[in-house]
Amino acid sequence: MKTPKRPQELELAIPYLLTRAGSRMGNAFAKALKPFGLSLSEWRVCASLLYVPRQTLSELSLHATPDISALSRIIDRLENEELVKRERSATDGRSIRIALTQKGEELALRIAPVGKQHEAVLLSGFAADDIQALRTMLLKLYENAGALDDLA
Repeated sequence: MKTPKRPQELELAIPYLLTRAGSRMGNAFAKALKPFGLSLSEWRVCASLLYVPRQTLSELSLHATPDISALSRIIDRLENEELVKRERSATDGRSIRIALTQKGEELALRIAPVGKQHEAVLLSGFAADDIQALRTMLLKLYENAGALDDLA
């Protein structure tokens, strides 16, 4: 008979720790977004478009949410709020690109410093080398997680 796992083992598991930290960070930032009238998912779309303008839904799904149907609903809402617009591609008339409107860009530029402030709080007490190592490790974890799709 196997020995039952101790709770400490769960609390040290990397997926558990990432989820726990991510939830806490996301909840805190979602509260900060309320005065701006955006949800966390909507902010991810706006932030992605601020840094990489005029993306297709497929491109946005890599940065905002992998669920294309949820992403389409988010785009619809942001379009109704006149924060984003759909544009036909200049090179491929069938392709639609999503872009921030001037109103959307102005809003995103007002929110970006709030995000940077949250990041600064999260990283307080970390040495610059540790921050770079953390970024490198998180990128590698994300890359490795792709192999999990094949296990399902």
